[in-house]
Amino acid sequence: MKPELELLNLDDAEQSFRFFKSEVDAFVPFWHYHPELELTLIVKGEGTRFVGDSIEPFNDFDLVLIGKNLPHHWVSVKENLIEKERAIIFQFDEAAFSSFKEFRHFEVLFDLALRGVHFENPPESVINRILNFETLNDFEQLVSFMELIQSLSLDKNKKLLTSEAYTPIRKNGYGEQKFSEVNNYILEHLNQKITVNQMAEITHMVPQSFCRWFRKHSGHSFIHFLNRTRIERSCHHLLTSYTSIQHIAFSCGFETISHFNRTFKKIKGCSPRDFKRKHQST
Repeated sequence: MKPELELLNLDDAEQSFRFFKSEVDAFVPFWHYHPELELTLIVKGEGTRFVGDSIEPFNDFDLVLIGKNLPHHWVSVKENLIEKERAIIFQFDEAAFSSFKEFRHFEVLFDLALRGVHFENPPESVINRILNFETLNDFEQLVSFMELIQSLSLDKNKKLLTSEAYTPIRKNGYGEQKFSEVNNYILEHLNQKITVNQMAEITHMVPQSFCRWFRKHSGHSFIHFLNRTRIERSCHHLLTSYTSIQHIAFSCGFETISHFNRTFKKIKGCSPRDFKRKHQST
């Protein structure tokens, strides 16, 4: 996916890092990147997390460190949401730590973050530190933030998100905006029929050129990206609703139940029914 450059002006900020909370009806597509690192905790929300060429589900207390210039966004599963979706975000320049020899070991974590780092089952102490962060004064926040990065650097349950081969392509103005629009269109129309010819027409390309362009900028073929995103959405429905598997398949954009079952098994390694049974019994 071709991202948009988000400009963050930390030089004019009152602190050496940016801390804010997001409370929205749903996390909507906004495929973007920035030269600052970003630590995001999803306090409340469910959907699909896109980081580089990684496509994975997310839910409450999803904690991820995004490296500099790594495209990303979280996209909610929209369905009669009663509660607001909430996130807490820290954005900072790694140069803020470079003047201190005591923080040199943070460089290892920041290098890993270039591929995105998912902290699986983060300790309760880390979650509570983030949740209580806004209650501190500026000095206490600075100390707490350094302790937070220290805890994450020592965490043993890190998972790298992007593939080793993934290389983001950036700084091409019009192309970035164009790909962001294509990406948003796909995510907003997953439940409808989307074809290569249709997308080629939208982007004013011939189908072969569109497919090459999409793979170059996303790290996936168009069909794989479409199927993978639809399957992740179907997993959410399988685990949170009593709707029939056939209805879920159609609502996620698959035209036949047989295609859905084949694609699901190829991506998840089991049938939709087995996936539902396995995860509901744990």
